[in-house]
Amino acid sequence: MAINKRNSSLWVKIVVVFVVLAFVASLVPAFFLGGSGPQPTNASTETGATLERIANDHVPAVASSTAALQADPEDYNALVNLGNVYYDWGLQIMQALGSGTGHDLPMWTAAVSSYERALAIEPGDPNVEVDMAIAYFYSGQTPRAIEVAERVMAESPEFAPAYYNGAIFYRASGQTADAVAALERYLELEPEGQSASAAYNMLAEMQAESAETTTQP
Repeated sequence: MAINKRNSSLWVKIVVVFVVLAFVASLVPAFFLGGSGPQPTNASTETGATLERIANDHVPAVASSTAALQADPEDYNALVNLGNVYYDWGLQIMQALGSGTGHDLPMWTAAVSSYERALAIEPGDPNVEVDMAIAYFYSGQTPRAIEVAERVMAESPEFAPAYYNGAIFYRASGQTADAVAALERYLELEPEGQSASAAYNMLAEMQAESAETTTQP
């Protein structure tokens, strides 16, 4: 599923530092880093190797942000950074293994926690709020995702990603009319935006579904 995250120029950049391996390993579940016990010889071996490879891409950045938070638990930038790392980690797992496997769930849950803590310190950044809404959605909390997206739509009505992602959330919850309205608003704001093609396709799909339902006896 296409996700319109913040514009890359607005991303809070993550500074990756090298840390002692033992410290890094203590920051994430052993499940993602592999274990020393007997290894399976079926498809789960490949899955485990994929998860370990992805973990290796992100654990140093987790360590960096965690170290900053140990020094200052209310470091807003470190909390957003940490949320972004877990967000990207979860997305990479989904892209590698497909959605519905459940392997990405801990990452989305961790991202939500970090974003919530950041917004409790400095509320109102629509970029962070939409990222949190996406993390809610992928962690199975669609009503919360819709709640956050609607808040951003109300408070930052020109922020296009809120409408695109809100449409995805609405559609997943069966709120087709709301999804159509959100997509139309997104296309008003960004007719040639990075998700414009996906938005048009989604509109066409929902219109086709609506027509099929109407013609059924």
